[in-house]
Amino acid sequence: MKFRKPLKITQRASSVTNSFVQAVIPWVPPSPTQQSEALKVLGMEDGIVCAYCGGVASDWDHLRPLVRNKRPTGYISDYKNLVPACGRCNQSKGAQDWRSWISGGAAGSPTSRGVADLSNRIAVLDRFESWGAVSPLPLEELAAPELWSKHWENLRRLEEALQEAQRHATVLQAEVRKTSGTNSRCIAPELSITLDTHTGDCRKTP
Repeated sequence: MKFRKPLKITQRASSVTNSFVQAVIPWVPPSPTQQSEALKVLGMEDGIVCAYCGGVASDWDHLRPLVRNKRPTGYISDYKNLVPACGRCNQSKGAQDWRSWISGGAAGSPTSRGVADLSNRIAVLDRFESWGAVSPLPLEELAAPELWSKHWENLRRLEEALQEAQRHATVLQAEVRKTSGTNSRCIAPELSITLDTHTGDCRKTP
């Protein structure tokens, strides 16, 4: 069992970006009838499982990602773009194209885990995608350019603030380590290991 490294402030940058995109994307909550219709297409009338691997479903995943390269793809949160997923598949897939991911060797993908009957699962997802016939919306044409510019400028400033906050936190952590004596756990001159004051990590010097 591995010890988890302490989180850095900048590790939340991708979550912030996703939040900025999802905050402006339309969300259409499905009615019970619509949800049942979608599950029927997925062959899940008798029980909901992960559409990618058949495991225990814990999330609704966007089959076509909402965010790519820090910008909206044009797809929205709609019942025709949502499939049940387990946490492992959801995390592994991220913003990747579902076909490339499910058949690829990414860590946690169904193929990398040797999931059985994968060709059938792909066929079901193909059927779901054809049934939904979802097309991306031209989101940037649906609001004034200055509103979009302001939104992305807000994101840029927040990202810069996170980076500055991490730099300050690293300096502060180094001071706390020095004062508390915990630097000795990191600094080992005989092994050429020292504290990197920029990142807060232990580094082996050349």
